[in-house]
Amino acid sequence: MSLQLVPLNIPSDWTVVWNHFFDINPADFHDESFAYVEELQEDIFYFRNEKKKLILDLGWYPSMSSEGAYILYLVKIGDEETGAEYWANPICKYRSRNIKEITNKIHEFLDKEQYDSSEAN
Repeated sequence: MSLQLVPLNIPSDWTVVWNHFFDINPADFHDESFAYVEELQEDIFYFRNEKKKLILDLGWYPSMSSEGAYILYLVKIGDEETGAEYWANPICKYRSRNIKEITNKIHEFLDKEQYDSSEAN
């Protein structure tokens, strides 16, 4: 059986740069014998919204570790998107091992019209 991507409702103003967000159960990840350990790495997905000047980035930290969790970053970008200051001060940083919680938070960020930097947690 092949892995399936988690179904996401991505509004048309968001661009999918890459997406490797597979529908797996991290609750079963206890050690290196987990069949999908390689899918739980830092670069799971990267979405951009040029109109809102935002990046939505998902990864598993620490990469491929049973001690890790999904971390979702919502980052405001400027003229130089690679600047460390954008990543050091995200609008929001959300952490969970629960795939449904992460999926709900992704949809919340994708659908929201305005963002406030006080939302970071």
